[in-house]
Amino acid sequence: MPHAHPEPADPGPPQQHGARSVAARRRAVWGLGWAIATALLLTVAVGLDGAILSGFDDSITSFTRSWADGLGWPVDVAHGIGLITAPRWSTVAAAVVVVALFVTRQRAAAALLAGSAILGVALTELAKRTVGRMRPPGAEQFEPDLDRSFPSGHSSAGIYLYLATGMILLQLARHRGSRALAGVGWTLVVFGPLLGLTRLVLGVHWPSDVLAGWAVGSIGLLTSAVLLWWALDAGWRGTGRTSQAEVPTGPSGA
Repeated sequence: MPHAHPEPADPGPPQQHGARSVAARRRAVWGLGWAIATALLLTVAVGLDGAILSGFDDSITSFTRSWADGLGWPVDVAHGIGLITAPRWSTVAAAVVVVALFVTRQRAAAALLAGSAILGVALTELAKRTVGRMRPPGAEQFEPDLDRSFPSGHSSAGIYLYLATGMILLQLARHRGSRALAGVGWTLVVFGPLLGLTRLVLGVHWPSDVLAGWAVGSIGLLTSAVLLWWALDAGWRGTGRTSQAEVPTGPSGA
């Protein structure tokens, strides 16, 4: 019996699709506003010697250390994940995905990921150099730069790179009807935010560093998405039409 491939998603009437797209973009703008506000508030709080956040950070760090250090293996797993998602390897991964998207004519998606990563890295490095927060005690076992704790770079990359890539793959899977792409996409969507939690298990960041990393990564992703929204929208729909008709109907992406 031949294997049945799932049908590409039907975009629906143009008017209905347009209304949904406008509403989704509006939510993205609101999300961007919340991410900016969260990042600013956390930066100000940490800049005031961290006194406002000390109780929150100390209690969660102590709880995490009590069970993670006791078991041992969670720390080893977190260390391994930290190594394979280090900046150099994340940069290589981002470059490979961007090139692959561009070659397959998903140019708006390639621009989304490139813009998300560039802005995310720039904001993260700017905050690290400006704030100069010390890492938790014991972090020197795994991290040499002890005065660059805020925000968490891994947490930020989990959003602007891994979550962003997962969302792109889910959109492509939806319009191409690919379960394999959807599986990889959902894996990255879940992995992205969880990457920040591994930094707490490893003991190299305060909880507020992770929250700030998520906020900064969201700023990179959402800014890029809002600016490229209509080009992306046209690219996704172009992918769906090409997949259904099996003939080219114009360039996919911007």
